[in-house]
Amino acid sequence: MLAKLKLVKTPKGIDSVLMLSAMLILWIGNYSNLDLMIADSMFDGKRGHFAGGDSALAGSFQFGMILLGAAVIGLAIWDTLRPLAWLASRRSVLRSVALSVVLVPPSIYLLSSFSDMPCPTDLLRYGGLEPYARMLETLPASASGMVCLPAIQANTAWWLLALPLFWLPGRPRTALLLAGVMLLCGLASGWQQQLQGAQFFTHTLWSAWIAAFLIHLLHNLFRTEDALA
Repeated sequence: MLAKLKLVKTPKGIDSVLMLSAMLILWIGNYSNLDLMIADSMFDGKRGHFAGGDSALAGSFQFGMILLGAAVIGLAIWDTLRPLAWLASRRSVLRSVALSVVLVPPSIYLLSSFSDMPCPTDLLRYGGLEPYARMLETLPASASGMVCLPAIQANTAWWLLALPLFWLPGRPRTALLLAGVMLLCGLASGWQQQLQGAQFFTHTLWSAWIAAFLIHLLHNLFRTEDALA
């Protein structure tokens, strides 16, 4: 039993990446002006609004993510009822990905409901009514309740970070490359929302981090079940 448990020991490299990336995002949000610099570049001061508008492409992308996620869930259910001819490790990955589709978006949304961080359009700086505050700063008691951290607008895309699991542990470089592509897809979706003043850059980064953390937990959970089977 102990020998099997050693097989599912969490890779220290992934833990380190998660910890360091969380520290980096926290530093960017609290000790730099990157959020404001990006938002300023997207805000048209003369017209008094952000440069982006509703994008049909962004809407199509979100709808595509929903359809793709539904397909993954359907495949996982089919495999549970009528097991497909593949390795148990692949079945575990499929379940991890399917659960990521189900759990990542609502988890991000739920966490945002406990937030009081303002969106760019809420700020006095951009024509709103609220003062700017960083993550570790306290808003004035008169500030209205807001739900902009983590960013929820692009959360239907973040489950894509689970797809590289299909290439682990055999092809780590391919998995890393695909993870980078999936991260860019999520950031691109978040960028569209930033163009509309709906969120700050670090709010998008926190959404990505939360998704990666949940996917990591799910993957290790199913690996542990396989080792104990």
